[in-house]
Amino acid sequence: MDSDLPSPPRRPRVVHVPPLRIPRAVGLALLIPLAALLVGAYVWFVQRVEVGPNEVLVLVRKWGARLPSSAEGQVVLYPSLLKEIGEGARPAGIVYEPLTEGRHFCDPLFWERITVPVTLIAQDEVGIKVRRYGRPLAAGKIVATEPDERGPLPDVLKPGRYAINTLAYDVKRFRPIFVPAGHVGVRTLLWGETNAQPNEFLAAAGQRGTQSDVVVPGMYYVNPYVEQIDVIDVRSHTLDLREADSIRFPSNDSFEILVEATIEYAIREDRAAYVMVAIGDHDEIKDRIILPYAQSFSRIEGSKLSARDFIAGETRTAFQKRVFDQLREQCFEQGIEIRAALIRRIVPPPEIADPISDRQIADQQIRQYEQEIKVAESEAQLVKEQELQKQKQAIGVANKAVVATVKEAEQAKSVALTAARQKLEVAKLGLQAATETAAALLSRGEAEADVVRLGFEAEAIPLRQAVAAFGDGETYARFHFYQQLAPAVRSVLASTDGPFAEIFKQLNGSTPTTADGASGGAATPRVAESPKTPAKGAQP
Repeated sequence: MDSDLPSPPRRPRVVHVPPLRIPRAVGLALLIPLAALLVGAYVWFVQRVEVGPNEVLVLVRKWGARLPSSAEGQVVLYPSLLKEIGEGARPAGIVYEPLTEGRHFCDPLFWERITVPVTLIAQDEVGIKVRRYGRPLAAGKIVATEPDERGPLPDVLKPGRYAINTLAYDVKRFRPIFVPAGHVGVRTLLWGETNAQPNEFLAAAGQRGTQSDVVVPGMYYVNPYVEQIDVIDVRSHTLDLREADSIRFPSNDSFEILVEATIEYAIREDRAAYVMVAIGDHDEIKDRIILPYAQSFSRIEGSKLSARDFIAGETRTAFQKRVFDQLREQCFEQGIEIRAALIRRIVPPPEIADPISDRQIADQQIRQYEQEIKVAESEAQLVKEQELQKQKQAIGVANKAVVATVKEAEQAKSVALTAARQKLEVAKLGLQAATETAAALLSRGEAEADVVRLGFEAEAIPLRQAVAAFGDGETYARFHFYQQLAPAVRSVLASTDGPFAEIFKQLNGSTPTTADGASGGAATPRVAESPKTPAKGAQP
């Protein structure tokens, strides 16, 4: 029964493992790189700010000292404010100077980092910085000239790229002033010293008001808060005095005379500022200056003449000259230059004009014919001068052609002479080289011939001495023949007759004779002995 009961569960065995203990030195050695790694990661991934090429970084200090009561409400920490509260103070607010492009490290716990684009001023723009911080401007002041004043600055931003803290400044854009050709610019200072003579039309140089000097045509980048430039047209303008603007006045004999005229005028450049301020634009110049003066002087001079005097051409010319001389003088003082004036039409009363008109017409026709004759003579003279000019031009062209041909020939001659001289020098050098080469070849041939001759002479001297030793050449040749033949002959068996025996007979010194005078006899075979070689120096 006990075996059927379940056995009690086993209790787990507990093994006590001692804790791992890392030596303190090892722990410190591992902790320092880990801490450096964490600090580097924090600096690189948290504090790092990359500012692009067209951006600036504006920093805002989150924590810092409180601003004094005199500076409360200011959020931009501009230099004069920091100087006022002390150099060592670190108040919270916007840092005045922005950071330009590049890599910067700023802790976001202490700094708010704001990236703004750079300020770009286009070619057809002028920028004006408007300060957003500082104390308000005083009454009557329109620009901020002090470092702690709020408002537009007097300086201008010309076309370009500027790193501006847009939390501290607004940038307003205006068009530059362009003064075209035929115009001048009249400068009016909106800010500056107070005009010492406020009742004058023009202000002194540097004082507030319209300046007497003008600017020439060109592009001007001006601050519209400080200076204004008005463009004035100083080109010639034509004014027609006719119909409603025609001049009417009574003559000396109480007849009404009507005069129509054309006047060309222009504003003087040196008086353009005065004209703009004292007179006005071109319509006002016409209504206030030219037309009143022309009517006044015409009445004064016309009242001195009778009605019939205005029909004759000489009288009308004299009247025109007197009127417009006075008009030119008076307008010049007002800054208006009368460049030309012409009376186009004078209408006398009909009751006196008709009787005189026929005679005047006849006189005018006579003058017209005389004038036509003069014109014809002038045209003939002109044609003559033109033909003479053409002839002179033709002669000049021919002379130029001759000069050009001579120049070309001289140049060709110079080139040919230069080429010939070059060839001559080359030929001289070739001749000298050939002469030297021939001399070298001749010297070498003579040397080789001398070598060959000396070699033959060296071979011939022993032979001549040997021949002299044997008496003659035939003996010396026989000696050599025998000397070469003897060693090879041991015995000879032959008939005593015949050509071959003759050789041996000569060796023995006996010569057989025949019936015809030669040695004869029976052919007896003989044994020829080898001749003995004579002693050295002995003759055979």
